[in-house]
Amino acid sequence: MKKIFILLIMVTAITANAEPFKGASPESLEQATKQMQALSKAMTDGASILKSGDLTSVSAHSKDISVLVDAGKDQFGSTIFEPLGSCFAAGVSSRTWWNAQLAAAQNGGVEKIPGSIKGAFDEYQERRDDCLHSADPVASASAAADLDPELKKKIGGGRECLTVFTVDTETKEVIAKPKPAHCKS
Repeated sequence: MKKIFILLIMVTAITANAEPFKGASPESLEQATKQMQALSKAMTDGASILKSGDLTSVSAHSKDISVLVDAGKDQFGSTIFEPLGSCFAAGVSSRTWWNAQLAAAQNGGVEKIPGSIKGAFDEYQERRDDCLHSADPVASASAAADLDPELKKKIGGGRECLTVFTVDTETKEVIAKPKPAHCKS
């Protein structure tokens, strides 16, 4: 519980006054991965917190999840229609799962709406996977290439087949990075 709180403070500090990520990049993938790990941990911890029956801990955990959801909104946007909106939606799904868990606990361990816990969990997993895929620059480029048949025909693949340049750390010269094997020369 203490670790989640510390993580929440770090996430909040990092995202304070920051613009939401606008698309796939190494930075957005790193932050999306951290966010999904924090949400998954909160969900895992939630089960033991509910079993403890400590109402103070349950209340604090509810607030912790809300802080994570808000951090996702600040980092990735507030709607599913934004490029990384599925990252925010994953947080909303995790909160829905937590609320379904709370409702079942208050109802003697029986779901008021059968399947609501599993449904929310499945939705969280789907949104989490969408989030990580949309934040990953390689996966996003590959998906974009699938939508661009002309580019795929020209270079034997998608955007991952475009020439990328970097600086050699030893010689300090600009060099072309190797392309994947499926790319045409």
